[in-house]
Order: sequence, then C-alpha cells, then structure tokens
Amino acid sequence: MYRYKALWIGVILLAVLTGCWDEKEIGEIAYVTAIGIDYKDENYILYVQLLDFSNVAKQEGQKNSESAPLFVGKSSGKTFHEAVNNLYKTSQQPLNWGQIGSIIYSEAVLEKGIETIQQSIQRNPEFRFTPWMFGAKGSIEELFAVSGFFHLPPVYTIMYQPEDTYKVYSYIKPLRMYNFFSIYNAPGATAVLPSITVDKNAWRKFGTDEQPKKTLRINGGFQITEGKYQDWMSYEDLTGVRWVESKTNITPVKIIDNEKEIGIVEITSPSARIKLIGNEGEAKFEIKIKAKGIVADLREELNQSKIESLVKKQIKEEIRTTYQKGLEKNIDIYNLKNKLFRNGVNSEKLKKVQLSEDSLNKITVDFHLESSGILD
Repeated sequence: MYRYKALWIGVILLAVLTGCWDEKEIGEIAYVTAIGIDYKDENYILYVQLLDFSNVAKQEGQKNSESAPLFVGKSSGKTFHEAVNNLYKTSQQPLNWGQIGSIIYSEAVLEKGIETIQQSIQRNPEFRFTPWMFGAKGSIEELFAVSGFFHLPPVYTIMYQPEDTYKVYSYIKPLRMYNFFSIYNAPGATAVLPSITVDKNAWRKFGTDEQPKKTLRINGGFQITEGKYQDWMSYEDLTGVRWVESKTNITPVKIIDNEKEIGIVEITSPSARIKLIGNEGEAKFEIKIKAKGIVADLREELNQSKIESLVKKQIKEEIRTTYQKGLEKNIDIYNLKNKLFRNGVNSEKLKKVQLSEDSLNKITVDFHLESSGILD
C-alpha cells in the first residue's frame, strides 16, 4: 500500500514539475533595461541597453575590480515596431522588455512626433508605464555607455535613479512615463522632459589607470505642449520652474546683493499657488510662493531681515526670467493656459489665448529664514 501511495505522489509531482522544464535562468535571458529612439533619414533608430542581472546581484554584495558587462544594441526601421523586429535578427537570446527603467528620445524624434512610438509601446504587454523619461541632444549610444562609480552598472546612475539626487538637489523634476503622458496631451499643458547629457569634466578616476570619469547630467528640458515639441530650454533658463513644482524638496538659492553673490540659502519644500485673475479675454495670473530655509553659506555679515529680502527678490527674478525666456520661444512654461482650461475655458477658445509679459501680473513671495546662525 505504501508503495502505491509513493508511486502516485511521484506521478503528481512529475506532472506539476514538467511545467518548469522550459523555464530559463536569469542569465539566459537578455534583459532590456533602457531604450533610446532617434530619427534620421526617414528611419527610426532604436538603441537598447542590456544588463546581466546575475552580475548586478553579485556586485551589490561585494567590491568589484571590473565593470559589469554592458551591451548596447542598435537597429533601424521605417517604424518603431519595424526597428524592434529588426533587432531580433541579431539578438542571440530572447529579449525581455519588462525591466525597462529608462526611455530616451532624441531631439530629432521629438520633432518628428512620438505618438506612434507611444502606441507601439502600449500594444506590447511586456512594457510598463514606470520608466523614467528623458530627451537628448547628443548621442544616445554615448549615454548608454556610461556606468556608475566603483565599477557599478548603469542602474546606479541618474538614468535609472534620478529621484535620489532630486530629493537632495531639486531643480528639474524627473518624469516617469505615466506622469509625462498625463501632461503630454492635456489642453494648454506643457511637459518639461528632462534633457540628459554626458559630462566629461566634473569627475576623474585616479589610480593605475588615471582618466576622466564620464558621468550623466541634466542640462535642461524639452518643452512639449499638447503633444507637440516646442523647443529646448537650458538648465539656467529653467531656474524658475522649481518654485512652482510641488515635488521640490531641497533647492539652493543665491543671496545676491548689489550684483554680487555673497551666500546661499537652502530652501526646503516650497509651496506655490497660481491664481487666475480675470477671464480668457484678458487673463492675468498671480503666482504666490511660500518658502522657508536656512543659511548654508554666507561671506558677508547680514541680518535676518536683509537675507529674507534678498532671497524674496531672487526668487521673484528667477520666476519672472524663466517666464520671459519661455515666451521668447512661445512656451507657456508655467501651464497658465491649462489653468484657464481647468477654470472652464474650452480647448478651442484656449488656442486663441495669447500670453504676454503682462499676463503674469504679480509674483508674491513669503519667505522665512528659520536659522540665521550667528548673523544677528
């Protein structure tokens, strides 16, 4: 009786376990961790970055003397879908698209339009809506070749973990795919797609093979209004955006007196309110900022009241300057038209609204210096 029971148990286990015989080990699948799309000579050019997750796991637990293996694939096609299919012709293993952490669009493909690319992505059940989104003016292939410090793989760079840096230095907000496309087609809304580039000067590796260390840097943003690419704005031109962004955590502001920089204040969690004054015929807006901060650096003696006054002035100037820089390129950088839409102005009337310098009627800043150290 015992032998019959053991036989039946064996048969059942055999039936269950046969479903796992064709399962592949983690190292037997090519995991696409980032994709980049360019457009040239009427062809979409697809770049993919592959990482070996078994090596990534090993590197997390120990020091390494060698960089993790990194491969960048390239294909092209008349459509994005065709470029993906052409990539399979040279991929030596099955490609898994479920682990993508970053998507980069070139300026050329933004100008062409990304609607059809987005539709292709949505039709692929493996794609998720959580990758970080970036734009790039330079070579996507060069971006994909940058690894982390201490021989760590690219997943330890801002291409995959931009929020970690943004929490301690909030400037241009990183965007996930679902955030980007929620703004992308909204009436009167402008999405700021962070622009990523390779920096070859800031860091240097010392040792037996001393050489510059390439790192990644956010150098501006691509402005996309109602699904259409408008223009690129530099990091410096976008200084005012951080003051109206709800996710801003810690951000520095210069203390400038008589056109001379004399210190820095660290602002924490500023809040903003954009108020509509008037109607679509003569719409004007007021931006109210409330912020607090501490002195991080000061090279001249100033009392608390003076510091607060200079910080208020600087924040106002940054907001106003960024607004004007946007107008020069026909960009509604603060989404003022979207504010009109949310107040009942339909999309057809919205198209006729022309913003001017006077449309931003007033900027009010309420700033409190929490700690001034020994300055008083």
